[in-house]
Amino acid sequence: MGRLCVRLLAPITGLLLGACSPVPFSQSVADFTASLNQAPAATQVPLAALQQLDPQLLRPGSLYPQFSETPLPILSTLYHYQQQCAGPTAGLTDAMRQFAQALCQHTELPSNWFQSHPISPLGGSTAWYYLQRHPQDSAALEPFLHLRERPRAFGGIGQLSDDNLEALATGQRWLLQNGSLWHQHQRQWRRYAPEVWQPLARQAGMTLQAASQQCKISLGTLCANPEEPYAIGWRSLLGVTGIIALLSLLWLVWQRRKMQQRQRFIVQMLTHELRTPIAQLGNVVEHFRRDFDNLPPQAQEGFGALADSVQRMRQMAQASQHYLSAEGPRGRLETPSIVWLSDWLTHLAEAYPGLMFCLESDKQLALPLYWTHLCLTNLIENAYRHGRAPVRLTVGWHLGMLRLLVTDSGMLNANTLPQLLSQHSPQAGMGLGLSIVMRVIKRLNGRLTFTPAPTTFTLELPCDETD
Repeated sequence: MGRLCVRLLAPITGLLLGACSPVPFSQSVADFTASLNQAPAATQVPLAALQQLDPQLLRPGSLYPQFSETPLPILSTLYHYQQQCAGPTAGLTDAMRQFAQALCQHTELPSNWFQSHPISPLGGSTAWYYLQRHPQDSAALEPFLHLRERPRAFGGIGQLSDDNLEALATGQRWLLQNGSLWHQHQRQWRRYAPEVWQPLARQAGMTLQAASQQCKISLGTLCANPEEPYAIGWRSLLGVTGIIALLSLLWLVWQRRKMQQRQRFIVQMLTHELRTPIAQLGNVVEHFRRDFDNLPPQAQEGFGALADSVQRMRQMAQASQHYLSAEGPRGRLETPSIVWLSDWLTHLAEAYPGLMFCLESDKQLALPLYWTHLCLTNLIENAYRHGRAPVRLTVGWHLGMLRLLVTDSGMLNANTLPQLLSQHSPQAGMGLGLSIVMRVIKRLNGRLTFTPAPTTFTLELPCDETD
């Protein structure tokens, strides 16, 4: 009874194990071949058309001198006679002599002669040599040309490499040339483009390559090997990584946009809330101005600083409101104000005792006055704080560009702007002010440059001259 149970269970166990085992690789190759036969081919060449050719017209070796069949002296004699149409012909066979004389004397040879003598001892077809002298016979002699001598015929088979052409002549059914796959099916040679056959191979879990040492299944000159599992894993990993990177980028963009919206809201709120205190301070300044003569001397000295500070706060609030306004052009910090350079610079220089400024020529320009004033005063205050007297301001205008140069006699331990902005720089205190200047000037389509010895900061700002 026990032996009977074992005998009955053995076939069932075999069936179960067979159902759970992976598909044999030979079946994968068969599935690939079946799918390939149903795929569209870029070129189809009937096998019968190739079989009608003389086998020598298929082999690449026929294109080279036939040293194994004809001695070198005879080849040399034939070559010189064909080139010079004179000289000895001793040692040449009757067919060689007849062909050489036909070339030199421009006599015609019947087509059956080329069928009997398809290859020249010098290499290449006899029809090719003959057509060099008799091109009018090309239609009649084309069937006797070597495949390489008519590369566009037969779907481009003549363009195959020597190894592939030799494999075709010996009856192989699979060829691989420059990514294109050639396969013989139903007495036809078919050429498949890479974008057609490669997806089918990946779908079958296999790769095709030229024959090598490791070959799971040989397909003539090609090897069919199972696709490495790690390759599939790497492709999946790269796909997942790409998706994660894309999602991360979208998340960063969303976070940045959210932060910009938050910052914009804060600026809007502060601008709105500061309007009332600034207006009240303006009323106080106006009250003090009316009673200026009644103020004590010390209060009169501080009144100018208070009025100037309130004016700057009012300008800052107006500039922020304009920047945040949806009615203004996008990215425009301020509506330009028309000022005379001399008036503006004289007023600015009054706040800095000892500041010397040189104005090349006085002009009336349209400037974003608040932000330009902010950047320039920042550079002048840095010169007073970190540089050495005297501090000079040189102003010029040329071809739509206003140039403001702030120079002092100090020496900085830095040669570039990035070094000045570094937190480890001895002039690290300049970093915040310079960062603000650089960002504002960039928004104004201008440029900030720095040169040492002497320390010079140059602001270049585009502006228009007004009449």
